[in-house]
Amino acid sequence: MNSKPFTCETNLQASPEKVFQALTKDVSQWWTTHADDASSVGTEATFRFGETYNTMCVKKLTPQQTVIWECIVQNHVNDDLSVNDEWVGTTLHWNIEPTNNGCKLSFVHEGLVPELECYEICDAGWSHFILTSLKKYVETGTGEPFTP
Repeated sequence: MNSKPFTCETNLQASPEKVFQALTKDVSQWWTTHADDASSVGTEATFRFGETYNTMCVKKLTPQQTVIWECIVQNHVNDDLSVNDEWVGTTLHWNIEPTNNGCKLSFVHEGLVPELECYEICDAGWSHFILTSLKKYVETGTGEPFTP
């Protein structure tokens, strides 16, 4: 596969510290209310969306700068998909750069490419959870996480 992976970028009116905390300790506030703590390298954190779940191994944490997860387990329950573990082996890169009035968050989901069956579902999901929910959480204190 030579396609570009899913990426998105947003400017946030929040400190790099707040964004880093959201990506490590406060994932339940913006992604899914059933989220494990992801604040230590080597941790295997599971994120549940009803019957669907992903387990990520925290690969790298550079405070206020970088968060990297590798998906090691996935069970994507969706009748429209013939494969339920397309994320396994993909890597999620979060990069935080300070700006004059907050920070810029750049996200790359390496391995999540348009050829995957789940791409459209995941594109819509990431777009909502990063550009709407995470942004609202770090800027106002209230996100829009998945709630079963």
